[in-house]
Amino acid sequence: MSDNTIGSEGRVHNRLMVLEQREGVLKGASVDLWHRMQMECGGSELRAVLLGPVDGENPLGQLLGSGVIHHAGDERLREYDPRLYGAVIRSLFEGEGCSELLFADTALSRDLAPALSVRLGASLLSGCSALPRDRSCSRRLYSGAAEGNFVAASSRAIFTISPSSIPLELATGTVPEVLPLAIPALRGDDLPSIVRQVVMQVGMVDVAEAAVVVAGGRGMGGAEGFTLLEELAFLLGGTVGASRTAVDEGWRPHGEQIGQTGKLIAPRLYIACGISGAVQHLAGISGAGTVVAINSDPHAPIFEATDFGLVGNVGEVLPDFIAAIRDFLKMQ
Repeated sequence: MSDNTIGSEGRVHNRLMVLEQREGVLKGASVDLWHRMQMECGGSELRAVLLGPVDGENPLGQLLGSGVIHHAGDERLREYDPRLYGAVIRSLFEGEGCSELLFADTALSRDLAPALSVRLGASLLSGCSALPRDRSCSRRLYSGAAEGNFVAASSRAIFTISPSSIPLELATGTVPEVLPLAIPALRGDDLPSIVRQVVMQVGMVDVAEAAVVVAGGRGMGGAEGFTLLEELAFLLGGTVGASRTAVDEGWRPHGEQIGQTGKLIAPRLYIACGISGAVQHLAGISGAGTVVAINSDPHAPIFEATDFGLVGNVGEVLPDFIAAIRDFLKMQ
């Protein structure tokens, strides 16, 4: 079974999609990409590979639509190891005769996709703003100021797809078929080696996965200023993000950094507090839905990218904003 996508010249491209899990939970970016592919292919079957065990009574229940998922549930794959993950994907990709490999654009794919492109002899087109067509994809350039179209030069291609804030309405009672996948025999240079494991704080939603992100920058004044953002994010059911400046100052961990050197995000709602709006940061939020900004500088570039803007000191505005939200929630 395969997802056979026919290009304008009649060529057939067999696609394989990579689904990610973290700590036994499917990543939202992968679920979103699966469903976007379902809508794009109009009911034709998709093929995907999922590495690592997933927990829960119905762990793959989020994935709707037809298709086949090759699931390598070996415990050795629970934690990401580039050589082990690469060996499994490479074996399946070559064994099934695929020509296109798709990832959601995440920290994992940014590390793994370049290595696979070398081993597979495949063109790498990263950060695509839409699903690929005819072996090409569009990509935002110059921090989102322009958009260009790129075409794979080799017979094999790897695409990483940026997240989208556009909600999907997938009405289907169909579920994919799940096939077990064993880890192939590894050569010496493919043996796994974990040097250090960094664990995200328990209960924290990844900033790249959250539907609501409340982010702070230099205007928060220090690490203590983010206490207000944590409270606001909790009320809205979201998570906290940060600009590069806030991270460089040591106020927030690097895992929360948003922008070209951090994470690209696509939440339904993004609230920027005390962030001026450097082009690198604006590129990181280009996929966001509704953008709200609070800044004391009426000429801050962030206001050019917002749907709603409020000029004022965040230390004075946020307490009243939080109080208003609390009052609203009490009425519900």
